[in-house]
Amino acid sequence: MRVLVTGIEGFVGSHLAEFLLTIDGVEIHGTILDPAQTSNIKAILDSLHLHPTDILDRERLVKLVEEVNPDRIFHLAGQAFVPTAFADPVSTFQANIMGGINVLEASRLLKAKGGVGPSVLVVSTGEVYGRIQRLPITEDFPLAPNNPYAASKASLDLIAQQYYTSFGLPVIVVRPFNHAGPRQNPVFVCSDFGKQFAEIVAGKRQPQLHVGNIHAQRDFTDVRDVVRAYWLLLDRKVPEVVYNVCSGQPLAIETVLSMFQEIAGIKARIVSERERMRPYDVPVVVGSHDRLKQATDWAPSIPIRQTLQDVYQYWQQHIN
Repeated sequence: MRVLVTGIEGFVGSHLAEFLLTIDGVEIHGTILDPAQTSNIKAILDSLHLHPTDILDRERLVKLVEEVNPDRIFHLAGQAFVPTAFADPVSTFQANIMGGINVLEASRLLKAKGGVGPSVLVVSTGEVYGRIQRLPITEDFPLAPNNPYAASKASLDLIAQQYYTSFGLPVIVVRPFNHAGPRQNPVFVCSDFGKQFAEIVAGKRQPQLHVGNIHAQRDFTDVRDVVRAYWLLLDRKVPEVVYNVCSGQPLAIETVLSMFQEIAGIKARIVSERERMRPYDVPVVVGSHDRLKQATDWAPSIPIRQTLQDVYQYWQQHIN
């Protein structure tokens, strides 16, 4: 079986690649934007087939999909940070909407040459639901994005569903909520806290933790559980097109901070910074993964404390 992962060098892509290596008979191909940026997959480079490709280059992507002829495509490449979407909405829309369209179109064209075409998993986000009053959030809630990143993903979400409905392309759309783990960019809260605490313990910064809104509650899942869910959704004949991927448990950012303090064994002075606050924030986000569990028997298996421990240990090893 041939699998193509777009953005394989990224946080989620690298963990998916590691997971795929545990499955017999899988030939792993991946797109990378910059051949010099492979630190996340350095340990497994010899086991991967890498293809320098910009997903905005449709001609190149169509040719690559035809050459690889994958059985499954996991589309992970894109711009994933909400503040970046506020700062540069055009690039975010281009990467997330047009990049996704190019992957879907390359898959459709391959299908048009004969056969069912590759099964395609498209990553949307739990952010597409916006500010919800009733919890937990299920897949039948309306899409009401309230920031540019969420709008870009909601657009691709609907477009991907159209490729399933109009062209018969085997598409699964996942809406992952917050996820964390080793190798995550420190612009995201768990990795940010883990890095700051590791630097404090190493004497590289003052015992101050710089934070945004620590009163928000979010639904966190370990990235290794997330990629397992992605695999199961393409590996089984599931009845629906759209699936939430989440823990189903809300967790206050303040609690995440407290857990890191216990893990690091230190107390730090908390410094709130306005620039770390979102222009439009949602107080509580918690999803339901009932549909995913019913379709695949998936459930999160890694406790959040273990995730945070692994994040902290990662930064202890990498802050130099």
